[in-house]
Amino acid sequence: MRRLLAPALVCLAALAACERREAGPASTATAPAATASFRHRLEGDISGDYRPVSEPTQGWRVESLFIGQASALEAWEAAQRGGAPLILTLSGPDGAVQITPRAYDLTDERLHFVGVMPDGRQLVLDARIDPGALATARRNLGDRTPVITGAMTVKGHRIPFNLGWWNGD
Repeated sequence: MRRLLAPALVCLAALAACERREAGPASTATAPAATASFRHRLEGDISGDYRPVSEPTQGWRVESLFIGQASALEAWEAAQRGGAPLILTLSGPDGAVQITPRAYDLTDERLHFVGVMPDGRQLVLDARIDPGALATARRNLGDRTPVITGAMTVKGHRIPFNLGWWNGD
């Protein structure tokens, strides 16, 4: 029975692909390719502004990472490009720059962010989010607890960072 099931499923998938191809270009226009590169899977609220908990001495450094509400992420993923749901602010030899995502994958515990620097070079950020530390920081109104730790690669340099949830001035 199992030997017959696999070939039958392959045939059904091929038939479905043929039917979609016959539908013409209108069917592919409903789901832009860029939508697949923006994804979030959140169970909790991790929104907020995150700032460094220590002062790095390297050329480029993270000044802040803004993570928007789930509704902003959903709108961005649906190609409604109002305000960016993730904004990475860096400072470096040429001053401060804000980077919006070219792609991201965000969960309650991880962030993978790809952006483009003003000179056209790619920036990649990979970070771990600690939900327990975030809860502590919120209870303590933004203490210097590291909540997001990771590294970004910019212009060929890997730069580690530690960010805490920021409660404002």
